[in-house]
Amino acid sequence: MQNKKRADELLRQSYDTYYEKIARFCNIKLKNRNEAEDCVQECFMVYYKRILNGEEIGNTGAFLYKIADNLIKAQWKQDKKANNIIPLDEVAEILAANEVLDYNNIDYDFCAERIIKVLDEKERLLYQLKYTEKKSIAEIAEELNISFDATAKRLSRLRQKVKAMVEEEMKGEDLI
Repeated sequence: MQNKKRADELLRQSYDTYYEKIARFCNIKLKNRNEAEDCVQECFMVYYKRILNGEEIGNTGAFLYKIADNLIKAQWKQDKKANNIIPLDEVAEILAANEVLDYNNIDYDFCAERIIKVLDEKERLLYQLKYTEKKSIAEIAEELNISFDATAKRLSRLRQKVKAMVEEEMKGEDLI
């Protein structure tokens, strides 16, 4: 019973201290108030279970941020699966799986050239940095002088656009 009282008190103190910070962090990352609120509640539940089991947590703030970050990443994975968002790198696999093109005869340079012609100037630069120069998101963010998250979001949009172009191509529309 003593452990429960201690856990309840630690939860109350941590909740008062960190709730707004963790909620803001989740809201910024998830961009969905309901998902962010669920993430915050789950974060504090994980914390409570750990302290209830007697685990000593040295830096509560860091622990809560790490739990929130892991929950956010799990939500992104779930959202990615739900929206059928696929990385640009997997487009060739989709084409091969749908037997639209013979995988061994794909002219990647020709496809890339056709894709690049359709993209606007910012998208072209992003495509070149990521897929031609094989730079990491962090390197691209630094080169473009934008945040890591903004770069990741732009790459996600670029992948979605290219995926849509490939799907239209598969339907017989000549977009790329």
